[in-house]
Amino acid sequence: MIAPSTASPATAAPRLPSSHRPGATAGESERFIELSHRLSNFNILGAAVIALLTAASVWGQWRAVGIVVGLHAFAMVFNAWVNKVYLRKRGRSAEIARSAVNLTILVIVNRAAGWSLPTWLWLPFMALAFDHLDARVAIWSLAGICLVQDTATLLDGVPWIYPLTFTLLAVFVSEISRRRFSAIRDMLGRSDEQRAELEEAYVWLQDGHDKLTAETKARLQMESELRQAQKLESVGRLASGVAHEINTPVQFVSDSIHFLQEASTDLMGVVEKMRLVHCSVLAGVPSMEAAVAAREAEELADLPYLLENVPKAFERCRDGLARVAEIVRAMKEFAHPDAKEMAPVDLNRAIQSTLTIARNEYKYVAELVTDFGELPAVMAHAGDFNQAVLNIIVNAAHAVSDVVSGTNQLGRITVRTRREGAWAVVSIADTGSGIPEGIRDRIFDPFFTTKEVGRGTGQGLAIARSVLVEKHKGELTMTTETGKGTTFFIRLPISGSSGNAA
Repeated sequence: MIAPSTASPATAAPRLPSSHRPGATAGESERFIELSHRLSNFNILGAAVIALLTAASVWGQWRAVGIVVGLHAFAMVFNAWVNKVYLRKRGRSAEIARSAVNLTILVIVNRAAGWSLPTWLWLPFMALAFDHLDARVAIWSLAGICLVQDTATLLDGVPWIYPLTFTLLAVFVSEISRRRFSAIRDMLGRSDEQRAELEEAYVWLQDGHDKLTAETKARLQMESELRQAQKLESVGRLASGVAHEINTPVQFVSDSIHFLQEASTDLMGVVEKMRLVHCSVLAGVPSMEAAVAAREAEELADLPYLLENVPKAFERCRDGLARVAEIVRAMKEFAHPDAKEMAPVDLNRAIQSTLTIARNEYKYVAELVTDFGELPAVMAHAGDFNQAVLNIIVNAAHAVSDVVSGTNQLGRITVRTRREGAWAVVSIADTGSGIPEGIRDRIFDPFFTTKEVGRGTGQGLAIARSVLVEKHKGELTMTTETGKGTTFFIRLPISGSSGNAA
């Protein structure tokens, strides 16, 4: 692939010293580097496409293909070296040297390809990639490329319409490139002015922020302590259930391993007898006694039974270990500390982990139904979201337990997710007795609870609402019907900002 003959936005241009960039300030140069890197992806893709088209145009002419591919590879390595090493030290002289090398390679490749149509695309492509912050290099490089290539093609008898058409196109896209760089330069200048104004406003706002910080510090500390205490309460409440969930598959694995240990001993005895039969046959001696002994060993070991059940034992071990791994992974994801800033979160996976952790809370009283819709990653604090969902799930389990207690029936907890425009919506419904009308407006109040002592502190829903509404700028609402159950709705802005989601 032949790189642009002058600095492309991805490589050379951002590294030129400021002395080679007329009108470019140090700050402007720094930001121009960032913008240029973004534009470079298009140049890299364009160069790759043209190189492939050139090779395809001479496919079957293997000598020409070899020349095209070999020179493209050399040009790629050479330009990468110039960008990383030579250009940093030499600046404009490195650009001129690279232009000469690329021009030579360009003419050789295009002539080897027989001046096919794809080869002419290099003229406008390189013109579009010029760094017009160094106008002299861009203008003279373009003029040199067009003059040399057009002369070479005319001497080879190529119709004049090709060099004329693509030279005009190169001039046109060069002007587009110049306007692009000019617009970027103007944009950076305007942004400098706006930044100065913003810095002044920032100083004024900083004073107000310091005052607000002092006033809210005590409140935030209290909320943090309350949230941490509620987390510790949840961990303590769930600890025995999680231990039981892990113990069951571990016991399953242990029983299977004991069986496999005994089976392997029996199978070793059979294998040993078989080896004696094998040795007798190979030695040419009577093997009847050895064969009878092997048959007796098979019957003693009950070989058909082992052949049928050993694979099943391995399968049970694998299933048990997979269950343990699932629980441990869920615990790890649930307990993972939140970062200070929001991060993209897979809500479906977060909810599934929370349901795994809380399984012992609901599995004896309710059937769990999940209906996970297709959701994008949502900007959120994963730990706080998990805690809010856990609080609602535990409340739902308690509500169902109050209804089915003393019966052989199971209630139902239904968890659904879906997307509504710029919002991610989670609904958690239970078939409990519903919330009495007289206390519906108090269920989110701190320390309000209708449960007996030891079953709840009244902080769960209050903290859930604080996390979802205040910290995530979302919504937590509910609908309830006495005797039929309650449904809680969590709505979070996908972008992490309710203003953007509105």
